[in-house]
Order: sequence, then structure tokens, then C-alpha cells
Amino acid sequence: MISATPSFAERSRALLRQLLAMGQTRLEMLGLEVEKEVGALGRELRLAAICIIAAWLAGTAMVLWIALVFPRPVGLWILGVLCLVFAATSFLTWRVLQRTTKRERIFSRLADQLRQDAKALENLTGVDERD
Repeated sequence: MISATPSFAERSRALLRQLLAMGQTRLEMLGLEVEKEVGALGRELRLAAICIIAAWLAGTAMVLWIALVFPRPVGLWILGVLCLVFAATSFLTWRVLQRTTKRERIFSRLADQLRQDAKALENLTGVDERD
């Protein structure tokens, strides 16, 4: 008589297939996380480079214009004020850049998913690893 319950070997193979499928899914998630992070860093670097170059060119053009157009005493005062404005703007943009670059830790979603997988396997096998 053939029993209707699966044998130990069949259950082990099924569990192994599930583990392999979960591992494959997690590796795909890892690849997507890396790809997303590389894309975000590339965009930030391009924007920062464009911003720095444009600001430098604009500042240089303005300083040259002021040096050539205004009389010497007035031009020196204006250049001093511009120096302070440029320094303040540089400091403020540096602070803003620091705040905007704080993102979610890389692979945090993957780590959460792996914890859920471990908990699900714990419930499936009835074994608690902390014992």
C-alpha cells in the first residue's frame, strides 16, 4: 500500500527547492538595489558637477564685469560683498547637499526580507535558532 504522505526525502527536496527559489529572489533583489544605488549616485554626481561649474563660471563673469565697469573704490566694496555672498552660498549649499544625500541604508530592504524568510522558516520547521 502506497502512503499518501510525502517521504522525508520528498519533503527535504521541496524545502531545498523553496530555499533555492528564495535565494534566487534575494540575489535578484540585491542586484536591483545595487543598480538603483549606482544610478542615484551617478545622477547626484552629474548634478553636483554641473552646479559647481555653472556657479564658478557665473561668479567669475560677475567679478570680471564688476572689476571692469565700476570705479575702483566702489568696485572694491562690491567685490568684498560678493566674496561674502559667495562664501555664504557655498556653505549653505554644502549643508543642503549633506541633508539631501541621506538615503535609506543600502540593502536594508533585502536584510528585512531575509529576516522575514528566516522567521517563516522558523515557523515552518518549529525550530527557534535562539535556543
